[in-house]
Amino acid sequence: MHLYLKPFHRNRIGSAAASLLLLLGTIAHGQTPVPTADLSGLSDPPGLSRYVGSVLIYRNDSAYDEVKLPVSKSATVDGKIVAPKTLDRSGQRVSLQYITPAGRSALEVLRNYQQATKPAGFETVYECAGDACGRTPDISRFYFAALVMPTTYWESVGDRTPAYCGTSQGIGDFRYAVLDNKSTGATLAIMTWRPGDVSSYCVQADYKARASVFVVSIQAKAREQLMETLTATEMGQSLTATGKVAVYGILFDTNQATIKTESKASIDQIGALLKQQAGLKVHVVGHTDSVGALAANLDLSKRRAEAVAAALARDHGIARDRLTANGVANLAPVASNADDAGKAKNRRVELVLQ
Repeated sequence: MHLYLKPFHRNRIGSAAASLLLLLGTIAHGQTPVPTADLSGLSDPPGLSRYVGSVLIYRNDSAYDEVKLPVSKSATVDGKIVAPKTLDRSGQRVSLQYITPAGRSALEVLRNYQQATKPAGFETVYECAGDACGRTPDISRFYFAALVMPTTYWESVGDRTPAYCGTSQGIGDFRYAVLDNKSTGATLAIMTWRPGDVSSYCVQADYKARASVFVVSIQAKAREQLMETLTATEMGQSLTATGKVAVYGILFDTNQATIKTESKASIDQIGALLKQQAGLKVHVVGHTDSVGALAANLDLSKRRAEAVAAALARDHGIARDRLTANGVANLAPVASNADDAGKAKNRRVELVLQ
């Protein structure tokens, strides 16, 4: 995917060295300035261009992620921001945040992205502005923006960085669009706004003069299967030694309890174990990561455990009174849910001795 963004006016970017000196000098006096060059170590991903003159201030990558992009007005349910309708995509995800040159409007930036990506096959499938999007007065974890940004964003940017300074309370000209490419399976989400009141750590007037841009790019890509399938013998050894065994080869789509076909090898090994040890009775326990409400994850994890028990009974003839299905949601993590790697470890099915 190649984007060539041509704004109505062009601004020159200063050198990286000059930007760094300015940044260090201003921070020394207690405030974070608008950088004039990309922050150290950041660059655009291959094939994705930016609005000319923009500065890249944040990037977060995931080799494989599942995202639910809002395509409806947001709502608040039990104190949590939600989107009643979403466009669900999975694949390689890159999230990026930019600051545009002074004087650019959020609408101008959004229209440039839409125009530049159209020749590559991208069509706008959803667009909203301001209150039509839902709760958009602030860029924070409690408003619409939280549905688009990575869950780790707020912890990772701190409160003195250009990324943080580009968010704010009382924002203006909020714009959002989802662009989908049916031929390639790629999807772009563009969120842009004019900052309002920001932290006293920031050079507020300079940030207010520019539009902030947040881009999420999802490239269709199969998830790598890196978990080795445990054999029946290995499962039995773990049950004997610890009373439980974690099985990572049983897979489900996001928010679904239907077992994916690539889970067959793990299900077969569990079936073999239960046939080898005819007196063995186990709890089948579903575990999720922390994404979503606890009540929903409790229900989901139990339904997934029930699906595994049903598959063992149906396909391997295991008596159901040997299998007790339960779900504990994200109440028994084995890793931090702060990053994708930890979440992957927490999503599992465990067999626990009865």
